[in-house]
Amino acid sequence: MAEEKSPKQPMNKKKTTLLVILGVIVVAAIGMFAWHTTPSFCGNFCHSTMNEHLQNFEGTDASKGAGLAYVHAQANLGCLDCHEADLSTQASEAHHQITGTYDPAELELGATYYVDNDKCLSCHGGSWEALAEKTAKLAPYNPHDSIHGNASYCGECHKGHVAQVDICGECHPNGGQTMKG
Repeated sequence: MAEEKSPKQPMNKKKTTLLVILGVIVVAAIGMFAWHTTPSFCGNFCHSTMNEHLQNFEGTDASKGAGLAYVHAQANLGCLDCHEADLSTQASEAHHQITGTYDPAELELGATYYVDNDKCLSCHGGSWEALAEKTAKLAPYNPHDSIHGNASYCGECHKGHVAQVDICGECHPNGGQTMKG
């Protein structure tokens, strides 16, 4: 008498199906995470209220990309290279987007919007002193080595999504220097 085989095949099908579903979820999560770091995600999917920022970053807005966002885009940098966001910040932003409780003033192109000096200096010299040395050739005036001291915030002059402000040039002739962006 031949032994009857136990019905293992349906269990194997269930395990295989479960593994395939799990694999699809993992691949989708990895893809979503990769996409979430791109400007198109920031400007279109999650932050529809930030479309103006994305257009400025791409140089397609009315100002043709005034500010440093477009300059950084040309250097193949994305939003999250300057605007770091930890999980709690992203969760808070998602909540405000979904509920419509964001502060429109924070979204104005001239707003500070969480880029601090340390973030700027991490790419541009490492310290005020190193930045001043790096820009020493800006003679006759080096705005990063001012007799007035260092700016309290890089964004006083260097704007991300609007035209730069030549604060030194407001009072002093600056030898024809212009600001990038």
